[in-house]
Amino acid sequence: ERCATVDKISTFFKDEMANYLQPIQAICESICVGEGKSPSKFMGMDPSLNPSLDVNGSVAEAIEHIDTVKKFGGPGSISTAAEITKSLKTLPGIKLVGYRGLMLPVCEDRRLAQLASARDIDTTRLLAISSVCGVGLDTIPVPDCEVENLTSLILDVASLSFRYEKSLSCRLLIKPESKEGDMTSFNSPYMCECKIFDI
Repeated sequence: ERCATVDKISTFFKDEMANYLQPIQAICESICVGEGKSPSKFMGMDPSLNPSLDVNGSVAEAIEHIDTVKKFGGPGSISTAAEITKSLKTLPGIKLVGYRGLMLPVCEDRRLAQLASARDIDTTRLLAISSVCGVGLDTIPVPDCEVENLTSLILDVASLSFRYEKSLSCRLLIKPESKEGDMTSFNSPYMCECKIFDI
């Protein structure tokens, strides 16, 4: 709520994120130089935002609290994702390593799964957002389909990755004997059920 406008992402959000991470960094550094310990070096941490399945754990839902985003995947989503990513890559006083980005795994984020089931997001919209934050296609349920369909989708991800010189994920979850619009049946405490994407 305190960071409800895009302009506050690069100030309030960025500073608050750094403040939360500094004590963790201090502990990690103290462990590495502790008395009697073998010599080791703290290289840094990855501050990536990843959803949880807890109440209020959705990254997509958090983005919808920004004033310019009425619904994730619609207008304002790309600029918000870009600001979040830029902030995560430049946290003051934090040693950064790894991905340092915004994670949007559809079947691990309740709001994303809801939007996908309502057909309010698709692979094209997710790839558009990937152009600014490096998500790719993550935990996307796809139907039992021709290899050529999967190849085309993977090539789209690879092309964006090559064009912008960054890593993108491509975790496609193929459900045997299924078609677009069927529901997944993971029956897992770590995954959200979602309608299978149309590819």
